[in-house]
Amino acid sequence: MKGYAGAKASHNAAVVNTLLYGAIAGLAMGIAALTVYLLHDQLREPADSPGGSLSHPHDGIIAIEPPLALPDFTLDNHHGGATSLSDLRGGFTLLAFGFLHCPDICPMTLNEMQRLRDMLGEAAAAAQFVFISVDGARDTPEALDHYFEFRDMRDMLGLTGAEATVRKAGDILGLSFAVSAEAATSGYLVDHTAGTFLLDERGRWIRRYHFGVPARAIADDMLRIING
Repeated sequence: MKGYAGAKASHNAAVVNTLLYGAIAGLAMGIAALTVYLLHDQLREPADSPGGSLSHPHDGIIAIEPPLALPDFTLDNHHGGATSLSDLRGGFTLLAFGFLHCPDICPMTLNEMQRLRDMLGEAAAAAQFVFISVDGARDTPEALDHYFEFRDMRDMLGLTGAEATVRKAGDILGLSFAVSAEAATSGYLVDHTAGTFLLDERGRWIRRYHFGVPARAIADDMLRIING
């Protein structure tokens, strides 16, 4: 009987240990799942997002609600004149920031903006596509004009100017940029915020499109907005 009692006690202890280990493992998995969810949510929604609530109609597309007004600014355009934010009001504006010596992201973004114009069809008449340089020292109006002509981007508006003015234009959008320490054959690179920003007809920020969002998804979203 003692042997039976001892065996039963050992069996009960084993069952308790199994249940305990199972509970601990389940708790650990739950904590891990919660951590992954929170990290994923944090990555989807930038920590430095400005005021206003943010919704996600599509992964990588952030709706700014309520829309945020940008301070007016004036920069040199690639036609040799000057353009202010107030000049762009009356139509929707898709903004991108970058620099002409960029080896990858900027050319890809500009190509996507060209594709977006084609995808919008007749609705493209209600939109303006604007590229703002974060490298005013090299990206002169003449350099922008030559670049757009060479790449057949005459329907793009290029803006450039003093660093302080560009920062004023992009601060509320969460734009950051700085000369990179990485060497480049072009002399230097500029680290900067990627993606595009949509302004409404009143010049207010209403959408953030992260870099890498398919052009079709952006075009569909813009069409819904333009067509009301």
